[in-house]
Parts: sequence; structure tokens; C-alpha cells
Amino acid sequence: MIRFIFVAFNVAAVTFLIYTIFEVVRKPLAKQKKAVIITAGVILLILPFAFFTRIIPPNTLYFLLYPVAVSFFVYLIWVEKQ
Repeated sequence: MIRFIFVAFNVAAVTFLIYTIFEVVRKPLAKQKKAVIITAGVILLILPFAFFTRIIPPNTLYFLLYPVAVSFFVYLIWVEKQ
């Protein structure tokens, strides 16, 4: 059951990250801000795939830090929209 919830969260996070990266690319922002947002989004996209391909071993630190990192990314996007 926990594995299903984890996979569902990762699917939702990856979908949201792809959507926001495309949204940021279309927005008129400074190149530096765009680069930071896109780089952070791509890193967050790579992490679940690295976990499932066992490049990064499954541990408690990943389960604790990934949702926090996604939350900070959402906050970064939210601040840029204002």
C-alpha cells in the first residue's frame, strides 16, 4: 500500500513538474530566473527515475527530502507568478 502511494505521488509530481517547466518556458522571465527554475525542475524529474532504476538506493532520506524539494519548487513557481 505504501509503495502504491509513493508511486502515485511520483506520477503526480512528475506530471506537475513537466507542466510547470513548459509553463515557465513560455513565460517572459529573465534568462537567469528561467534557468534556475528549469534546472531545478529537471533535477526533480530525474530523481524518481534514478530511484526506480536503483541508481539512488531507496532510503528514508529520499522519502523525506523529495516532497520537501517539490514543495520548495512549487513555492518558487508561486513566487514567480506574482
